[in-house]
Amino acid sequence: MNWLRDFIERVTNWAEDLNEGQRRIFLAGLLLVGAAFMGFLIYWVFFRDFFGEEQVSINGELVNVSQLPDIIPVTADIDLVNVNEAVGLPDIDVVAKGGNTLSQVIRYGESKNVVLSGDGKTLQYYDPETGKFYRIDENGNVIELSDKVFQGVEEATWSNDGDKAVIELEDGFNIVYDFDIEEQYTLHEDMADFDFSPNDNQISFKFEPGNPDDNFLGISSYDGSGAVAIEHLGNNGDQVNPQWSPSGQSIGTFEEYVDGINKSVLPLGFKGENFKDFIVEGRGFDYEWSPSGRQMLYSTYTPANNYNPTIHIVNAYGDEIGSGNHSLNLNTSVDKCTFTASGNSVYCSVPTEQPIGLGINPDNANDIPHDIYKVDIESGFIEKIATPVDQQLGSSLKGATSIIVSKDESILYYTEADTGNIRRILLK
Repeated sequence: MNWLRDFIERVTNWAEDLNEGQRRIFLAGLLLVGAAFMGFLIYWVFFRDFFGEEQVSINGELVNVSQLPDIIPVTADIDLVNVNEAVGLPDIDVVAKGGNTLSQVIRYGESKNVVLSGDGKTLQYYDPETGKFYRIDENGNVIELSDKVFQGVEEATWSNDGDKAVIELEDGFNIVYDFDIEEQYTLHEDMADFDFSPNDNQISFKFEPGNPDDNFLGISSYDGSGAVAIEHLGNNGDQVNPQWSPSGQSIGTFEEYVDGINKSVLPLGFKGENFKDFIVEGRGFDYEWSPSGRQMLYSTYTPANNYNPTIHIVNAYGDEIGSGNHSLNLNTSVDKCTFTASGNSVYCSVPTEQPIGLGINPDNANDIPHDIYKVDIESGFIEKIATPVDQQLGSSLKGATSIIVSKDESILYYTEADTGNIRRILLK
């Protein structure tokens, strides 16, 4: 400790040699240094833990800024997944699992008379803007079926293989166009309500020239030749729906009310067969044949169901006509449903809301979001397949119609009722 004693003596001697002014300056400086030292001691003992070092939260843990690792640049080898979860948006499934499912637009703009092509996976449609018919695949690639322009198409009825179409024009002319051989055939202008036979060699039609005595339901070759009258219509043309049965048993149905609400439906044969009729409950009857032609999917509406359409199925072949008639417990119309290729199941788009009177005013459903359901015909089991969701519009997508399922059930297509856009949902 001699060094400390010597240091104190030297400081004392140095201070004694100072004059009065110098001593005052020295003491003032000593007080300032002492005050600073005491302030540091007080901070260190009482306040250091309160202020601490600057910290941030990473994955739920507090980390000092001074301890953060260097930032590593993102490389192309890093997979960025589940972006929706990261930003707090609801999950969207790419493949349908029963919840929110990505619904992609593969064709923008009005698309009319959309059907599945003969290959069972692509679509065919008419574009009113260009006046042409196209084929479009599941990725949105578009191919002209023909470079021929058909302006003012009101309706196009496709053959089963998609190679031909009966085209009804707004000027009153009717033609058949064969897209395979680029050949056109002119039909009589008084023909209407066309359908193709199961083998596509013939067409059915209503012939109504204006005189009730000359009105009839008939068939002809697809080019219009060899026309034959099957049923006299008279003034009852509105009661006949000429949908050719895939089984080849009937050319359509005759319908009439048995009371103020319920209808009798009679399948019409080609040779005056005395088929059984059956009763459907409700108004607004419309139907679609199963692929085999042995069953009929139909919709009606009743006061008991708030005048909203309900889907039913009934046997419609041979001695079983009218049997097994029951509801599938889906509140939608048959134009929003389709059979699978096997005929074992039905896919339908169903409005998420059921305001009163959708059967009377079906266009009101166009502004309502729809869910997609699948029904097993044999067991009646109902399964929700998807809520169509758009990446920009969310789940507010509006009415879906013209439901189409690819032959292998890997893709479901539908048309937006309000825009005409074609969308797809992946099922597998």
